[in-house]
Amino acid sequence: MSLQRQAYRSAGLSGISGIFANGLEVLKYIVLARILDPSDFGLLAMAMVIITIFRIFADGGTSNAVLHFRNQTDRQLSTLFWVNILAGSVLYILILIIAPFISGFYGEPEVARLLRIGGIMLPIHAAGSLYEVLLRKTLSFKQITISETVSGIMGFALALVLALSGFGVYALIWSYIATASCMTVLYIIFGIRKWRPTFWFQPGEVRSHLAFGFYQMGERGLNIYATRIDQLIIGRFFGPEILGAYHLAYQIILYPLLRLSPLLNRVALPVFSSRQFDDAILRDGYIKLMRGLISLLAPLFLLAGLTAPWLVPFLFGRGWEFTIELIPLMVLIGLLRMLGNPSGNIILSKGKARLVFFWNLAVAVVNTTVFLIGALYSIFVLLGLYTVINFVYYITGQWLMVNRLIFLTWRRFLRSTAPLLIILTLPLGVSWLFRIAMSPYQTAFGDFGMLFSISAVFLICYLPLVWHTQSDLIREFLQALKSEETSAKNAR
Repeated sequence: MSLQRQAYRSAGLSGISGIFANGLEVLKYIVLARILDPSDFGLLAMAMVIITIFRIFADGGTSNAVLHFRNQTDRQLSTLFWVNILAGSVLYILILIIAPFISGFYGEPEVARLLRIGGIMLPIHAAGSLYEVLLRKTLSFKQITISETVSGIMGFALALVLALSGFGVYALIWSYIATASCMTVLYIIFGIRKWRPTFWFQPGEVRSHLAFGFYQMGERGLNIYATRIDQLIIGRFFGPEILGAYHLAYQIILYPLLRLSPLLNRVALPVFSSRQFDDAILRDGYIKLMRGLISLLAPLFLLAGLTAPWLVPFLFGRGWEFTIELIPLMVLIGLLRMLGNPSGNIILSKGKARLVFFWNLAVAVVNTTVFLIGALYSIFVLLGLYTVINFVYYITGQWLMVNRLIFLTWRRFLRSTAPLLIILTLPLGVSWLFRIAMSPYQTAFGDFGMLFSISAVFLICYLPLVWHTQSDLIREFLQALKSEETSAKNAR
């Protein structure tokens, strides 16, 4: 099978897994939003932002090092496995120590208990992270898809049972633990057929991996901090209720869409790494990845913004009006973050982890400053400033971390991607006018009627245009999948 066909097939499997897992996550929040208060979601967000930042360090930063350095011995892999276990365990102990201080920072005693319970996810994730990256390295996305799907079902089922039993916010934290545990077990079951660890621990043999991982660990930690500092500051300055409304908007509107971008990226990174010295292939692959992301995700972001007044009450019921007000700015932020996300594949495939580290260090400092300034006024000022700075990040990052590394000119990049952004203006404009015209009749149509009709108008305008501009890429993708299916039948 050609590398391109492998990549397309892996992207398809990864997309199916992502859609299903995100669908379950959305459904879980929809169900619990009708049971819990906004403050409950705010308390969860306060704890999870800390756990998410710590999780980045749970594999010692070595996951992408295994992808970048193409070959490792069994002894090296065993050392890396135990490094992960040690890192995850130490981080959990650290969570237990600092939990009271984090609770004091927020002024919410319940956060300490949530951290002590949820922190167990750190050693759990660490135990399966190397197996997951080995599956990615061999493009074994069928096994990853099965693992994520089964784990998502288990987490959703537990959240539903606990919520109906009156566990409140703890229904969510325990569902995260169940999902992580199930996923780790399945990764190990699938991966142990190809490799199993021994009791070998010699850090000197993986010095290059640890050096690469040091910058990766710092880069990823700074990246998570830079993208989650909003929740830290909103929780600290505006309290759990406003953070709960913000967190729900993020989890339901932005997170599922932003999650699809990394799903494609995790396929792209091992493919790009295998061709890291061929700039022509990297340029072509990067442009195709960007075109795919824009044509697939940008319409969904725009639809979320257009239909927010009816989407939110349709999903969660009444009482989440503040979430509706936050969504338009969050959609703009999501679009900019989506556009900037694929650059990481180029940087890491080129082994430039140090560059990303210093970039994210600068972003973390700027974001902290911007958010603290915004917090002096209101959450809307905070998000407005964040939108502006994300635009600056995108332009600067594209030039510094993509164009310069693979000799991609702005002219070629814009010629390939700008038409997709331009054609979005027509369905957006038509749908906006339709929304204005329908507003007097929204009571008669109801939330679902308005949501469905606006979405239908947008898609009717958009789909013919995207087919006209993207048909070559769509046909290439479908042909690759068809060829793979034919090859599999012939092999049988």
